[in-house]
Amino acid sequence: MKWLKRIFARGDQNTSPAFLLDIRCDKCGEVIQVRVDPRYELREDVQDGREVRALDKDVMGTRCFALIHVHAVLASDLTVLAQEVTGGELVSVRPVERHDPGKPHRG
Repeated sequence: MKWLKRIFARGDQNTSPAFLLDIRCDKCGEVIQVRVDPRYELREDVQDGREVRALDKDVMGTRCFALIHVHAVLASDLTVLAQEVTGGELVSVRPVERHDPGKPHRG
């Protein structure tokens, strides 16, 4: 049964932390919170001889059906080096706050 534990083990959750993008829609002004998991949504790239990570993500809010495209270039420490947002504006980039099992979750 040890193999079951390996399959369902959560592993080290701090190895690749997710982060949140807050994006404001140009059409309706809604601020949309988007979660990005670097393990699956960033691709490795090289620009000017430096290793970077690139993100391409399409976002749609709940107030209108305007499609917002986000293209960002990030350093290895996930700081934003360059960004281009079509149909919106990047408001902030912040880490996901981890839920403390000792505290009640507000969802």
